[in-house]
Amino acid sequence: MRKRLKSAVIIEALVHILFWTFITLIPVLSHPENMPANLLFSPWHFVLINALLAVQFYLNAFFLIPVVLNKHKRIGLYFILFLISFVTIHIIIRQSHPQVHFGRLPGTYGIPPRPPFFAGFSLLPLIAISAAGFAYRYLADQFRTINQEKDITNASLVSELAFLRSQISPHFIFNVINSVVALSRLNPTLVEPTLIQLSKLMRYMLYISDEEKVTLKDKTDYLLSYIELQKLRFQNMVKVTLNFDVGIPEKTIEPMLLIPFVENAFKHGTADVNSATIDIVMQSDHKILAFMVQNSYNPHHQTHNGDHGIGLANVKRRLELLYPAKHTLTINQSNNTYNVNLQIQLK
Repeated sequence: MRKRLKSAVIIEALVHILFWTFITLIPVLSHPENMPANLLFSPWHFVLINALLAVQFYLNAFFLIPVVLNKHKRIGLYFILFLISFVTIHIIIRQSHPQVHFGRLPGTYGIPPRPPFFAGFSLLPLIAISAAGFAYRYLADQFRTINQEKDITNASLVSELAFLRSQISPHFIFNVINSVVALSRLNPTLVEPTLIQLSKLMRYMLYISDEEKVTLKDKTDYLLSYIELQKLRFQNMVKVTLNFDVGIPEKTIEPMLLIPFVENAFKHGTADVNSATIDIVMQSDHKILAFMVQNSYNPHHQTHNGDHGIGLANVKRRLELLYPAKHTLTINQSNNTYNVNLQIQLK
């Protein structure tokens, strides 16, 4: 946020410098090349003129409009102060012109030469600068409003994302504890290695899931730990096939983003299913992460758990927030098989 604000200030300062450089060069560039030197004003006079124009510009754009007109809503007072500054600066500019004699030059046949840019100074430059002040203030206010709306929207999205992250953790721990409890009843001798795998998962939850991004290597290790935990629980009741091919392990993605699909595969792919199978594929290169989960399921089996669907709904929403227009997720069921296909564009 601070870095973006600093960049905006630098860009705005450069725009002001370029603008006044252009204004300063206008009278210089407008002189014909053959104009006699005694008709040219000194550089200090141009500096004075531009300084007075700058006073009108910044007084109007940074005080009269934002403070008097917009903040205090004093329309009458604004026009009075604007006219006073306009007339005062116009008089000062006219009185500041050096007395230049525009006599007839030899060879002009009695036609006096054209006066320089500021000779007999007209109202046009002052009017143009005043209009530029109006335009600048309007555009600056519009950009500020747009940025504020973006900041509010981003803050809301960040809050929602933080809530979604906090929601997935207890949901995940609840499912893991259920797995350990079930295993302690079916095969108590496997509780110790199961708790070792669980400790690895808890370490991930405590030290990695709070990060904004995790590497694909950490993600792979985490998924393998969870899968090993489930294999200890189900033993020969389910056949698990893995195909992990991570091309660039240093690439990063959101933590706790893939695990809900694997959770659902073990949770629903083993309920009242004969010869349960789960196939998990994760492949990536420098651009795309492809993650696929396929599991058998019993279409007649229905879960009555009140939290059913939290993990899946959660990950869908996080994908929308974190990877808008940069991911595809397809989920379909056919022939007693549940298929998940997710692709994410890596940064």
